[in-house]
Amino acid sequence: MNRLPKEPNEAPAVLFEDPHLIVLSKPAGLLSQGEKKGDANVVDWLRGYLGRHYVGLVHRLDRNVSGVMVVAKRTKAARRLTEALCSDQMSRVYRGWIVGKLSRKARWSHTLLKDEETNLTRVVSSRHPKGKTAVLSVRPLGYGRWEGMDLTLAEFELETGRSHQIRAEAAAEGFPILGDEKYGSPGRRALNKKFGRPALHSFRIRFPHPMTGETLVFEAQLPEDMRRISCTTLR
Repeated sequence: MNRLPKEPNEAPAVLFEDPHLIVLSKPAGLLSQGEKKGDANVVDWLRGYLGRHYVGLVHRLDRNVSGVMVVAKRTKAARRLTEALCSDQMSRVYRGWIVGKLSRKARWSHTLLKDEETNLTRVVSSRHPKGKTAVLSVRPLGYGRWEGMDLTLAEFELETGRSHQIRAEAAAEGFPILGDEKYGSPGRRALNKKFGRPALHSFRIRFPHPMTGETLVFEAQLPEDMRRISCTTLR
């Protein structure tokens, strides 16, 4: 049986709740869904919090990515939220520290292929028969330095939702996510390990309420480890 989070800082923060859905801010280190090894995860935490077995997981965040996510409490809400996600009615915006100085807004488009055995996503030729198109917009919010490295606080808006998309595309463009041991530069492995996790955060989510159609917007502030880096904000 999967264990539930025991320490308060391991548990998600509830940002909003009604009879149909719940919006959470997930801490880094907490899985979205359980694995065989039985680590703490959002689904099991919600089962305890709600006192019921059913939890409608609409989308996931990587274990070490923090931030806002929406979960359905009923099957009809889950179906409609999933439809909103697949039809681009659900907008997801992330913020992250990337290595290097991104000077201007850009739109990144790649073809990605995930290796399920290694859980690694890589950029492949657009002609690859199993590749999937991945597109996002990115813009610089400010600049900082950490351990002698120039960094950019960047905002990413997904147009597609591929596994490890931001991490893989950022690395392919020469701006790897700080702390990303999987996709970061091998020459910075020690520094990435020192930061402790990919400095990536699900900052904002916008979607139509599954029952009323009202547009809902929720944000989760950057966690403390990402706020520790001093940032000179762009005007």
